[in-house]
Amino acid sequence: MTSPLPRRPTWLNVLGVVALVALAIGAWLGLRVSPPDVNQGDLIRVMYAHVSVAWVSFLAVGVAAFAGIAFLWTGKRRFDVVSLAASEAALLFGALTIIGGMTYSKPTLNTFWTWDAKLTLTALMVALLAGVFIVRGLIEEPVRRGRVSAVILIVVLASLPLNYLAAEWFRTLHPAKSIDLTGGGVTMDATMLEVLLFNVGAAALMFTWLLIERVRLGLREAELEDRRGRGGEQAEVVRV
Repeated sequence: MTSPLPRRPTWLNVLGVVALVALAIGAWLGLRVSPPDVNQGDLIRVMYAHVSVAWVSFLAVGVAAFAGIAFLWTGKRRFDVVSLAASEAALLFGALTIIGGMTYSKPTLNTFWTWDAKLTLTALMVALLAGVFIVRGLIEEPVRRGRVSAVILIVVLASLPLNYLAAEWFRTLHPAKSIDLTGGGVTMDATMLEVLLFNVGAAALMFTWLLIERVRLGLREAELEDRRGRGGEQAEVVRV
């Protein structure tokens, strides 16, 4: 008989509610408070959702990859659980990034998809993240499964700088960065910047809630899997 899953802590419920409220406020700020862009008009409002989930997808990949590296280094199962949880979030936010890019592309280029460098690299990132789950479904042995998925995540992490700099290195339909972390500074309207950063914070808060909740469930799943494994070994010994 297995013990029931511990009840979700109150603080975690509160964090989930706060994250949802923050997302709602961020949407209102983007739709009602932010001014239209001089060149793009109201279409610029797509940016607040699109850029937010894109940045958080990068954050999630980083968490997943570094947790995977920690698992390779220590062999401790909890790091693999964190890596898996962050990978799921990265896949979700990466898919939302592509949807946002397609939403922006349709009214500007009259097509949902172009082989734009950043869109293509993001699609590749999502495909590799999906590959993590395909691999995990094919490999039953927990340690080998964690190691292989960690290697894939390291490859995804290594691709992120290329994705970030694609607008400068390649011919791309993406506009020049209004927030240039490579030394170009900030060229965005102050109100737009504040709304964008609020939405990024809200998306990051939702990622945090998803990560913690999934790790909580994942640790329980790992415990049950280990128990089943030990039970099978004991049964084999009895038969022998």
